[in-house]
Amino acid sequence: MKQMSLLLLSVLALSCKSTKTISDQPGSNTSSNTSGSEHLYMHRWDLIEVDGKRVNAEVGKRAHLLFTAGQENTFSGYTGCNRIAGTFELTGKDVIKFIMTATTKMLCSDDRQIESIILKAVDNTHKWRISDNILSFRNNDSIILKFSAVDAALASKLEGVWEMNYISGLRIAFEGLYPGKKPSISFDLATGEISGNTSCNAFSAPFKMDGMNIKFGDGRSTLMACEGNGERAFLDMLKKV
Repeated sequence: MKQMSLLLLSVLALSCKSTKTISDQPGSNTSSNTSGSEHLYMHRWDLIEVDGKRVNAEVGKRAHLLFTAGQENTFSGYTGCNRIAGTFELTGKDVIKFIMTATTKMLCSDDRQIESIILKAVDNTHKWRISDNILSFRNNDSIILKFSAVDAALASKLEGVWEMNYISGLRIAFEGLYPGKKPSISFDLATGEISGNTSCNAFSAPFKMDGMNIKFGDGRSTLMACEGNGERAFLDMLKKV
């Protein structure tokens, strides 16, 4: 397993491990704003809002769509439970028509409601618009779905749960700080937040990326009483990245 190379100070502050392999540097997740169809094909689009309500998703289960231009335009994606694929047409400035869709047939539990909404929305979508890296689908009356632009290659590299295996600057051995559970994080590029565990409490925090640079904002956590200094060391070090 290779160590994650994103969490760096001028010297190594944190490194994490996962069964995922990172062998090259991810690019920036920024792009110019445009309503042109070329922007539609540049990103993976992760679902963030349904009928005006924010969508929360488990790690690796955020619904998303990918669009591909060709003689026959195609799309593919994930509903949070099943894979989805089909074709579509762009006509006029902001008109989109989904012609054919197919899905896998996995049994869904809590994800069934979101999946049903997505499939119904695809059938009912008539217009689309991209503004500030947000893709909106509309029926004739209102916005029904919103997606956030995500770098598909970067999302693939960061998927999963990353468990910390080193922390710098402390005199206490790593195994002494974390004799049991180790801190872990997961990235949600659609919302710009990490979530995970401090080794004691569940937590989340905003983050921003610019190429190989990453900055974490103030976090929120549950309030269980924790033994030792491991949790505080982890949270303090995140602020220094």
